[in-house]
Amino acid sequence: MSQVRKKIGILGTGQLAEFIIIGINKASAPFDFMLSPRSYERGLKLKNKFNLEIAQSNQDLLDRCDLVFICLPSNNSLSILSDLDFRKENSILSAMAGITREAICRSTNCKAVHTSMMPGYANASNKGPSLLFPKNPEWHEFLSFLGPVFDCKTEKEFNVAAVIGAVSGASFVLFETLSKWFIDNNLSSQFSQNLLLETLKGNIEIALESDETLSEIISKVATPGGITESLVNQLNQKEALSSWSMSMDNILASNTSKK
Repeated sequence: MSQVRKKIGILGTGQLAEFIIIGINKASAPFDFMLSPRSYERGLKLKNKFNLEIAQSNQDLLDRCDLVFICLPSNNSLSILSDLDFRKENSILSAMAGITREAICRSTNCKAVHTSMMPGYANASNKGPSLLFPKNPEWHEFLSFLGPVFDCKTEKEFNVAAVIGAVSGASFVLFETLSKWFIDNNLSSQFSQNLLLETLKGNIEIALESDETLSEIISKVATPGGITESLVNQLNQKEALSSWSMSMDNILASNTSKK
């Protein structure tokens, strides 16, 4: 017996929308998409590749889709939403970074508003974790095809957890920075990248499988007087590690200030 397919309207056809569509298609999940006319060239490419429909307007999309996934650019998103007439049947999932649920509720007059954060790139391969607040079975099912889902109990918990979106993107910059050191010291580009990523992959996999905390693992790998301890001490002297926490504090403050 075939599953009942649900239609989701996507407001904002940017890179994130493309990652999500690719991931859902790869998982053969029971969802169809209607795209907003924004970013028409990208939308046309997705329409032709995945046999999707492009709405005549943003309002046309809301009128024809109960489920609405919003991934508009944050800089003018609220003004776009304020110009639309949302129906009581519309259930919103927003992946707009830095736009609070309260602001979306106010701009849309919609009660069923949910917020999410996901890495995007990894979701296209069904490996990216997603946040969801508040809990909702329909949106949880949708996100589960893209990777593990972390349901948040409170909006405060979601706001803190959502900083992971910035960490996710910045991690690739860190990977590149570390890989470049090996390249600058005469290792080939491919050798350097594979060595670094395979090392980190092994560490992450074993940490996920272990019952030990990260502190307990560190106590075993950072032996007194060893090279790990030496590197960490030098990083601490330059506040290279604490600067991550301070920068994440700034992202959190910026995101939650946009009411």
